[in-house]
Amino acid sequence: MKMLNLKFYLFLFLGLAIMASCSDDDEAPAPEEEEEVISRAELTFTPTGEGDVVTATWFDADGEGTGAPTIDNIELVEGLEYELSIKLTNTLASPAEDITAEVEGEDDEHMFFYEFTNNIFADPTGNGNVDNRGDEVNYNDFDDNGNPLGLSTNWTAGAHTESAGIFRVVLKHQPDIKSATSTINDGGTDLDITFPISIVEDPNAEEEVINEIVLTFSPVGGGDDITATWFDADGDGVGNPTIDDIELAADTEYDLAITLANTLAGEDITAEIEAEDDEHMFFFAFTDGAFSSPTGDGNIDNRSDALNYNDEDMNGEPVGLSTNWTTAGVSTGNTFRVVLKHQPGIKSSTSSAADGGTDVDIEFTLNVN
Repeated sequence: MKMLNLKFYLFLFLGLAIMASCSDDDEAPAPEEEEEVISRAELTFTPTGEGDVVTATWFDADGEGTGAPTIDNIELVEGLEYELSIKLTNTLASPAEDITAEVEGEDDEHMFFYEFTNNIFADPTGNGNVDNRGDEVNYNDFDDNGNPLGLSTNWTAGAHTESAGIFRVVLKHQPDIKSATSTINDGGTDLDITFPISIVEDPNAEEEVINEIVLTFSPVGGGDDITATWFDADGDGVGNPTIDDIELAADTEYDLAITLANTLAGEDITAEIEAEDDEHMFFFAFTDGAFSSPTGDGNIDNRSDALNYNDEDMNGEPVGLSTNWTTAGVSTGNTFRVVLKHQPGIKSSTSSAADGGTDVDIEFTLNVN
């Protein structure tokens, strides 16, 4: 009897094991999420005002094959505002698939993140939101939950660059996890491309011709004006400019006024700078200790160094056609350098002598008697 019960329980155990095994085999495996195949990404920068449309394309002709993708350099004109649109395609499918439409259709699951060389743009500033979701990016498009997508964004180019920077575009797929705080670390990555980017000077902009600059130092307590002139009689010709020494009295306060002209065409350049004061700023460098106010050696090497501006533009930023100076004790052979920067679209409270184009860069000899 005991042997019969033992066999019964043994057969029962084996039957249950077989049933469990069959049940596991019959259960369908969890479907794997299919990644988008993107073999072509086209970036189109369209100026919001006048200017040429700029396109840059990344193309991987063989997808995950051994061939390296081709990638264009982005070249934007300094100071111009652009609207960026992105088009994504799977060219390996027949016919080619429009991945842009799929991303738009699933905008609550997708988000573009951007990284770029620090301050290569005047707007947005910084270096993008790849390292910090809360950093500034100007999104134009949003999903039904009010979270950004990024197929359309706005960018204002900063000052022209001597060497290329980077512009990185990352598309994240975040089904059920995209939110106001989701980051580049959340979800899968559909696209991660780094373009070279350069900011170039406006090829259509006419450079100001300035062949005469007059510095007039007026003693605040009264007395005769002291002038020093830089003059280039033939402009860009072969002749050398003439330049006066600046001769100031020791321990004296002066207001300095700068006037500029194109005598070859009879143009008052001072008036043009006043009319475009939000695009222009003078920077100064001088021998350390030549003045008791401002102290130091000027703000060409460091924008925040002391400088006594008397004038400002419509945004409250300094211009420099009028400044104030108090000489120190007697000294000779000092230098006094005047630099005029043209900073359309990029002049700000932090723009420096390294930003924008240079209209004037002249060094005078300064004697304090």
